[in-house]
Amino acid sequence: MKRAELFHPRVFKTKGWAQGYYNRNAKNIQRTGKRFAGILKKSGFKGGRILDAGCGFAAVPIELAKSFPETKIIGIDMGEPLLELGDSLIEKAGLSDRITLQKGDVQKVDFNNDEFDVVVNTYLLHIVEDPVAMLNELERVAKPDGKIMITDLRRFWLGYIIKKFGTTFTLKEAMEIIGRSDIRQGKGSNGPIWWDYMAGM
Repeated sequence: MKRAELFHPRVFKTKGWAQGYYNRNAKNIQRTGKRFAGILKKSGFKGGRILDAGCGFAAVPIELAKSFPETKIIGIDMGEPLLELGDSLIEKAGLSDRITLQKGDVQKVDFNNDEFDVVVNTYLLHIVEDPVAMLNELERVAKPDGKIMITDLRRFWLGYIIKKFGTTFTLKEAMEIIGRSDIRQGKGSNGPIWWDYMAGM
């Protein structure tokens, strides 16, 4: 099926959009955080500095922090209402000492080169205006021996029924975009409704 145009803003700037996004997606993104934690454990990761580039309401950072007590996690997002919601969820989880959220553009990350042991990016490749610029930034801030974990919904027949699946990339399309970036060699794979790209695992 042909890829459809986005039907929502690239950045959730209102509380209504942010709350609606949370209501519809909280459980699924929490499951993504648990899935990523499991992959990291199998890779031998014990702890370090993690960046969630495009953290939304921080469901993934919260799950990673629960699984890896020796981590410090920074999440960036351009949606201030999402960050506010994330801060409240982090406080409720008792993780404010280990997770910090701040406003930031994933296409121009405000961190130094080689700064993070793990860089995470979820459900964003099909949303950002310049996905190659974002991928280049993920590579730049990851340590040379660091891990990069990317996932997004994939486009398939379900897009005829559920609109958001029509706006995403197939794994083949995502890998073509990844191939145009500076990101390190990794492996792409399909899940039931998502695709993954994992590097350094």
